[in-house]
Amino acid sequence: MNQPLSPPRPPGAFRWTPRQIALASLLVLAVVLCWLPAFQAIADRYVDDGLQRSLLSFATARALHSVVSVLQGTELAVQPMGVGLTLTLGQVLAPISDLVAQFADWMLWASIAFGLQKLLLSMGGSYGVTGVLTLIALAWLLLRWRQQAVPTWLSRLLVVLLFTRLVMPVTIIGSEALFQHFIAQTYQENQIATEGAVGQLQQFDVRAPAKTPGAAASAGEATPTPPANPAVAPSSSLWERFKQWGQQAQQSASQAASGVQDLVRNPGDALRDKLSELQQQLDQQVERLVTLMVVFALQTLVIPLVLVWALLQLCKGLLAGPRQPAAKS
Repeated sequence: MNQPLSPPRPPGAFRWTPRQIALASLLVLAVVLCWLPAFQAIADRYVDDGLQRSLLSFATARALHSVVSVLQGTELAVQPMGVGLTLTLGQVLAPISDLVAQFADWMLWASIAFGLQKLLLSMGGSYGVTGVLTLIALAWLLLRWRQQAVPTWLSRLLVVLLFTRLVMPVTIIGSEALFQHFIAQTYQENQIATEGAVGQLQQFDVRAPAKTPGAAASAGEATPTPPANPAVAPSSSLWERFKQWGQQAQQSASQAASGVQDLVRNPGDALRDKLSELQQQLDQQVERLVTLMVVFALQTLVIPLVLVWALLQLCKGLLAGPRQPAAKS
């Protein structure tokens, strides 16, 4: 007995495959997420947190740049026994000043990036975009459910709307999650250390070692000498007085020449230690600034780009229609 033949499927129809079922399930989940207020609220809070961090680092960078600029204009007047040299720190602090200026510019761009993300998040999360996306998704699922071919323009429109609606929340939430898990501690340590360095440099007194310890000791020893001149006994002869004045003048000239020679060869232990301390603080600050730049580069550039690429590849899966079986001859 001949069995009745099944009616032929319309052209372009296809059977559901596990891949198509998975894509349809992901599409339904994406549409549901778009209508959840908590999904948008979490993304808003995360982008605000990132913007506050970048603005805080920008303010710290500007304060650090101001302090370094003040230190650059500081003059060190080392005058042992009234004779000395004037030293400036402009050339010494020029590299760190340029780095701080670049760091401030980078923090400004990071703040602009977070502000742009916030604007795009607000635009993409509007009810109009979400409503149109829902209608297009329902039409796409209906055609697939009826086993009819989906027009290419409909799939492309669905991908564009889906990407527009989800690109900002997904990248913001994903980058913030990775930041909190891997980078947050590093950021906090370097940010706190940078703020502390600003306070230390504001209180740093490079003028303190203007007098070397040797010169200060010589000056201290020479201080009681002048009152000794009037203390000479009236009965002493005039020759003895001239002899004492000559010895004191010779001692003062010797001390001045020795101070100038030490200043040219070595500015003094106190001054050298002070400048070494300043150099050490600035070297540590260079490492902190570079680390903070890497942190914000990861959160505002590298991680978002990777997440955008992954989301785009996922959305493109909706465009790939089922493979038609080859017709048998």
